[in-house]
Amino acid sequence: MRILLISFILSSGIVFGQDIPTLVPADPFDPNGDALRLFDAIEGFGTDEDKIVSVLCYRTASQREVITSTYNSQHGSLENDLKFELGGSFQTLSIMLTHSMAKFLSIELHETMSGLGTDERALTEIVMSRTNQELADVRSFYVNCELWAFASLRHREEHMLRLSKANYSNGRGTTGMRDESNLVNMTLVQEDVVALYEAGPAIFGADENVYVNIFSLRSYVHLNEVGILFELTYGMSLATVVTTEFNGDIGYALYSISEYSRDKAMYFSRRFHEALLYETVAGTSDRNMMRLTVSRCETDLGNIKNIYRSMYGVTLHYSVSEATSGSYRTALLALIGT
Repeated sequence: MRILLISFILSSGIVFGQDIPTLVPADPFDPNGDALRLFDAIEGFGTDEDKIVSVLCYRTASQREVITSTYNSQHGSLENDLKFELGGSFQTLSIMLTHSMAKFLSIELHETMSGLGTDERALTEIVMSRTNQELADVRSFYVNCELWAFASLRHREEHMLRLSKANYSNGRGTTGMRDESNLVNMTLVQEDVVALYEAGPAIFGADENVYVNIFSLRSYVHLNEVGILFELTYGMSLATVVTTEFNGDIGYALYSISEYSRDKAMYFSRRFHEALLYETVAGTSDRNMMRLTVSRCETDLGNIKNIYRSMYGVTLHYSVSEATSGSYRTALLALIGT
């Protein structure tokens, strides 16, 4: 009965958390007209940035991929033209919007590991929130490139690698290993609850293998049930346990997975808030905010906006508007919606 109830909740619509996008496919869709509109915006004296926004920020990733291909075949390189004509954060965001989703995610993963250190929070966010197939596509995109080897080598801890890599490959390089079904086996949930307790609070120290295996292989629906039952059984939250038992990157990764499985809209609202705080304090371009907006606008940014307002007392639209300016702000707000 519990399995049937969970399946009903997951499939019954907006009341129970149906994803709400802020960007939907343009219909009708005219890639030739859109490519020409971009060319007109770039060609000649000055650049019409509003025209660029009107195309790139109102088409889905799959449509933008077609537009980019059309532009490249008819007018040259859209990416190069945008690099030449634009600057700053608006340039970065516009170029992001010309990439296929696989290329976009690949570049973002590379960015998290470039420079002096790895942005473990961004790395965890990207890997954790993508489907097995999406991560398989990312792997395929760079399978013969040095960039993929670089990305794999930069994981500093074996267990962090396993947490990240669990979604990448099942050994054949095709799909990931995380269970993506919506059915929950309560017997397995109970077994995992006991295993996590015995591998954590019940002993001195903690058995990382048990936590990594369960957190990286089980579905998020399953992990949510594990979290609920764990707290009911032992009187402590699983999120508290992982932050107490584990330090550093592995602790943050486990905590993030726990929070994501409990409420992904709340998790992303916090990520947006962190990005906006950084933008306000540092006064610099925040790639995290761009990535969050581009990666979530076609899936659940509508849900995130609702939770953000309830958590922080202001709309995401308002917060982004206050932290940004110019065409960069216009583009982000177009993707976020009213």
